[in-house]
Amino acid sequence: MSRALLDAYRAGNESAADELVKQNIPLVRRVVGRLALQLPPSVDREDLEVVGILGLLNAAKNYDPSRGAEFRTFAYIAIRGAVLDELRRLDVLPRGRRDGVRAYEEARRELAGRLGRDPTFLEIQEELNLTPHELEEVLRARALAQSVGLGGGEASTGVSPETFLSTADNDPASLAQLSEAKEKLATAMGSLPRREQDVLILYFEGGLLLREIGQVLELTESRVSQILQHALVMLNHRLGRHGEVV
Repeated sequence: MSRALLDAYRAGNESAADELVKQNIPLVRRVVGRLALQLPPSVDREDLEVVGILGLLNAAKNYDPSRGAEFRTFAYIAIRGAVLDELRRLDVLPRGRRDGVRAYEEARRELAGRLGRDPTFLEIQEELNLTPHELEEVLRARALAQSVGLGGGEASTGVSPETFLSTADNDPASLAQLSEAKEKLATAMGSLPRREQDVLILYFEGGLLLREIGQVLELTESRVSQILQHALVMLNHRLGRHGEVV
């Protein structure tokens, strides 16, 4: 993405806006396509693409190259955020399904504590007294909750931000510590080369697979893997965690 095109769009050039969308519509469709895998048929994919385009244009207005990340990385996060906001607004996971997912997670944790291992799907099904069809519906709802971030399921990257922040909010010392840690991490990431920053952002914040990061940045999966490993080593070195992995 050329800086001249972004500047022309910001100046109100309509043809620049059209070109901006034209160049990045594959990125919008990739974001929507990834999120749409778990969505019910009632959600119109084309409507989500329109929302994604609005997120793209908003990204173009707010992009600051001095902050390190390439425009495609910045745009991907903005597009994904806009689409997720729209899905939350649509409330694609009814309350009854959310309750079912919470019950599933509670049963899974209780059984894990009781058995000393992760329970099987059949054991959870029997614990909740569900039919195979009901279990399948709960698992679909759980996958949707995880992919869209609607709550009720465990986030793939660990403790959910809502849980972590609510804990810190009740403890001023924890909140101060969290703020300091975020500042150190941001400073460390800002000192990395742009490509390393892009890969880290897409991997941790965007939740993309290495193959998908390669598609966004136009790199091979093996090259993305190399960059990610190098970025983690550099990041840990900046944070003083020699020999560790973030």
